[in-house]
Amino acid sequence: MKPAVDADVEFAASLWAALGPLYRVSVRTPEGAIEAAFGEFGGEGGSRMEIPLPRSTCSLVVEMDMASVQAADRMVHALARAPGQAPIEIPHLEHALDGLIAAAEAHIGRPIADMSRAEKQGLVKFLDERGAFSLRKSVEAVADILGVSRFTVYNYLDASRQGA
Repeated sequence: MKPAVDADVEFAASLWAALGPLYRVSVRTPEGAIEAAFGEFGGEGGSRMEIPLPRSTCSLVVEMDMASVQAADRMVHALARAPGQAPIEIPHLEHALDGLIAAAEAHIGRPIADMSRAEKQGLVKFLDERGAFSLRKSVEAVADILGVSRFTVYNYLDASRQGA
């Protein structure tokens, strides 16, 4: 590799180390070949940025898994409360479901993207026990967030309510 490309690769590695595993950082040549890549992201629902590097002919490509980033953000906000502090105050009802989902993720202890089927069922039960499904369009919203169909959420609800 050329010294400029070596510096680009070094920069990409440092950037990925700072961003973490929810991101993929790569260096791409003008021809589109990947010189180096850090991280494993390559899934759907992601976002991608390509940035020309100032002292090089290469560009820096940053990809992120938006669903995991959003789940991590919800967990951080839920966990940021000090022990013994009152539950998260939700000033508007339109944000109630987001707060309940963040609380459910914190209760289960992992982001939705990493949850097993049983954990997702537990999340639905947690939400149901707190009245989340009395909110308009909440089943659809929870189905979207869990990556399942509305039918699946209704099945989880039925199983939870029957004590299964």
